[in-house]
Amino acid sequence: AHRTRVAVRGMGGGSGAGDADQKLRVLCLHGFTQNGETFRQRTGSIRKQLKKKIDFVFIDAPHDASGAFGDDDASALGTAGDVVGPRAWWLVGENAAASVAATRAARDDDDDGDDDSAPTTSSSAAPVRPVQSRQMRGWDDAAAVIADAVEMFGPFDGVLGFSQGASAAALALALVPSLRDTVRFAVLFSGFEPMDPAATAALHAARITARSMHVHGHADRMVSRERTEALARSFADPEFFFHEGGHGVPLSKEFRDALRSFALDTRPGAATTTQLATSVTDSSHRSPPAVVHPPLAAAPTGKPRHSLAPTRFLFVNGVGPCVGISTEAVRESFGEYGDVDGVDVFDPSMARCVVTMRRVDDAIAAQAATHETCRPDLGDRRLWVRFSSDPNAIEDGEPESAAKQEETWCAATRDSATLGVPGLTLIEDFVTEEEEREMLKCVDSDERWQRLAKRRVLHYGYAFDYGTRDARDETSPMPAFVARLLRRASECGAPGASESATCDQLTVNEYVCGVGIAPHVDTHSAFGPTILSVSLAGRAVMEFRLHEGGEKEPRERRAISMPPRSLLVLHGEARYRWLHYIPHRKRDAIVGEDECETREERRVSFTFRRRREGACECEWPEACDSREGAAQRLKDREGRGLAS
Repeated sequence: AHRTRVAVRGMGGGSGAGDADQKLRVLCLHGFTQNGETFRQRTGSIRKQLKKKIDFVFIDAPHDASGAFGDDDASALGTAGDVVGPRAWWLVGENAAASVAATRAARDDDDDGDDDSAPTTSSSAAPVRPVQSRQMRGWDDAAAVIADAVEMFGPFDGVLGFSQGASAAALALALVPSLRDTVRFAVLFSGFEPMDPAATAALHAARITARSMHVHGHADRMVSRERTEALARSFADPEFFFHEGGHGVPLSKEFRDALRSFALDTRPGAATTTQLATSVTDSSHRSPPAVVHPPLAAAPTGKPRHSLAPTRFLFVNGVGPCVGISTEAVRESFGEYGDVDGVDVFDPSMARCVVTMRRVDDAIAAQAATHETCRPDLGDRRLWVRFSSDPNAIEDGEPESAAKQEETWCAATRDSATLGVPGLTLIEDFVTEEEEREMLKCVDSDERWQRLAKRRVLHYGYAFDYGTRDARDETSPMPAFVARLLRRASECGAPGASESATCDQLTVNEYVCGVGIAPHVDTHSAFGPTILSVSLAGRAVMEFRLHEGGEKEPRERRAISMPPRSLLVLHGEARYRWLHYIPHRKRDAIVGEDECETREERRVSFTFRRRREGACECEWPEACDSREGAAQRLKDREGRGLAS
């Protein structure tokens, strides 16, 4: 029998005290022929981004996958010579062996001179990968390993899985009660719905209501988008993040920001558990009987927050009415340590509550006695108990009034001539309403949209890499309307616009009302001296900031309103020196106008650029990555996706 090996990282030594207790915990399941340590190494950028908020727990799958696809493959994955070696969450029945390693040894004994890069059932048959298999072998062992991990290091707030590990995570949320009862989100990279009939039926029978993000690369040749979407249908409300890469974990900042936003989402409806469903959207899924819970009292209006100092309030994770443990049972259990003033459930869909003790000393005793224990009177469920602030107290720093917020805004002008940013030109009504409809219809029908943290993007000509801030890989050709627009722009008379006809890269951004983009300068080393931006469907304000001498606060701020169908041309100082961004808000202040201007529900921008050949030689070396070497450092830091 396989003994569970759990690699614990970033948990403050795994103790039950200190800052680590304030973090979320996420169980991480590696891909086929990886192991916990190799997966940990290859998710370094994600862990670094979230290390102050999340503890990641990496475990090894139970089955030995040695020799599955040859020593070269193991070497590329970092498991060649590894003490643990390549592992699998389940074995492939079609490969006709109880163990992949045993199959490899039997084939080698034949010494028939055939290529030995993978185990086969005959001299000519290709090995079957898990994504292709209809015969899963050994899933029960995987479920046991995951349950052991929950018992040893749970409860877990989230689960993260790659490829076979993503599919294993979904199956565990359906079939391992101790995991599904507390997990509120899942992040699944290149996951696929297994083709094994029993596994498929299990997923179809369990409606997984934990929030889910399904990540897939357009260049993934291992797992198709259709298979990822099939797995997503087992979740009640799936979200998707599509990227330009292959079969791996994207490393771009845009993805890391999207992951952070998703994982740390604290909306009341965001934290959910898995339960059986009375109905599903896919008519091919059969619906089991509904699970009926006792009526719940109305949730309190406050919000519990963790406290480093002892208080009367205990945040108890692992119990609640949604898992059949009544508030009365919780009150009676904690009553062993002193008088209990109340037990409040703030989200009825989660196995969490706040126990209010009458005295701080009693709360300290209760926390010490119950934290990380399994209590028979509470269904033998493992508890995670932390101190909380008063959930009904009014927080310091009430939200600023609208008037106070507007005092800090940079009021926008409608005329580039009065803006004061050299090299910027705004041209209103650059496209007609008919052309606007044509352009929006073209991009709306494109299926390649990629979802970032708060917006969608689409690339033509060359795909923009948000990790390197460069565009090197060819993608879909420019739409038919582009040539006409670029010719018109080249004749508009704006500084630098004469170079418009040579633009070879287009990025389309879709913003919903209230969403903007962070301050930045388009990479000097990646793109030429002129940038064109056409706004369609809605208006927005673009703010420009000038920093000097490493100052944290900008020395100058300017803003301009961009109406629908307008063209903004950035050249010279406006393109190279000033940071530009779109503030995240739903209305904007305009110079000389009493009322703020409300943005439309949707805005779509078309940004045209020309890729640069050779180093940038602009007049602002202090802001130029070609001179400072920042672009090269970005490229050197660019990581490769995972292979499995």
